Amino acid sequence: MIFGNPKDFAIEAMTEPHLTAPSAVWGRMCVHIGDVTLGDFSDEHCGLYGAYCGFRELLNTSTQLWDESFDGLSREQIHDLVRNAIYGDDDRTMSAILADSQRYGRFDFLTNWDEQFDGFASVIVQEDAATTTILHRPHSAFTRQREPGPFVLAICSTIGFRNACAGLVEWFDREAARLTLNEGRIGSP
Repeated sequence: MIFGNPKDFAIEAMTEPHLTAPSAVWGRMCVHIGDVTLGDFSDEHCGLYGAYCGFRELLNTSTQLWDESFDGLSREQIHDLVRNAIYGDDDRTMSAILADSQRYGRFDFLTNWDEQFDGFASVIVQEDAATTTILHRPHSAFTRQREPGPFVLAICSTIGFRNACAGLVEWFDREAARLTLNEGRIGSP
């Protein structure tokens, strides 16, 4: 299923067809932002719950995804600031690391959102209320390169992003309910 408009922003997801209750929601997923695709839709039997939680959290965010520290920075500098603040290996104190994680964690996008997004560690920002921007640089662990891959910029409408998130969340909730063991049917033929 595709939620949203791939020319703007869409989430493509499916449940593995053989699943029966009781089961977690296993399947495939990727996102499309115009010509940019993030995620590996060919990767079978991926957990979808982590991505569901990430999209649900973004859908429920009532404030614009922006921080004053981004003012005056290029988009690539914003990406690097967020990634280094959360995942940087430096000499910050533990309290500074925790403070940076709390401040910048809401901009982390797709990182650890299950297997289909392995290697897709992105940053999401909203430079204005109408536009959502995904900043991405493939990291070396996924691309098997010594250096990170080229920087990727993908821009979509915020309403398109939110609509796709809402569609995915509703679909996942239905799939989770379908795959939950119905207690009234336990032991029935």
